[in-house]
Amino acid sequence: MSIQENFTIREFVCDHVYDKLGESAWRLFDPRLLIVMSFIRKKLNRRITINSRSQGFTQRGIRCNQCNLVRSRTLHDQVYLSPHILGAAVDFDVEGMLAEEVRQWIEKNKRQLPYPIRIERNVNWVHLDVAVISNEMVTYFNP
Repeated sequence: MSIQENFTIREFVCDHVYDKLGESAWRLFDPRLLIVMSFIRKKLNRRITINSRSQGFTQRGIRCNQCNLVRSRTLHDQVYLSPHILGAAVDFDVEGMLAEEVRQWIEKNKRQLPYPIRIERNVNWVHLDVAVISNEMVTYFNP
């Protein structure tokens, strides 16, 4: 299954990146992330929302140096090393499911995942990344 069957590049990148690279921005992503997101979308068979300008979500996929989350840290001499800037993370919601329900579904189905992932706990969205340093299929971390 191709990632483009279920998502658009605009859902995965901020406006700055889209304006600069358009459709070629797909090349910025870790392929493991795209495969995992396609897997989850296919298995859940529900709409997944990453970036949605109409909902005010613009920094849930790749974050570039012009995005507020990154730029504000830089201006305050803080290092920002999120997997979001490496094309290895997304924050998302699944239609009709609470974030905790999605995390529970992932835990229940972790042996089917195509690659190991990290999941953030205690947030009202799902943060998923492939910046994994463990042999576990799902590693949890707190914000």
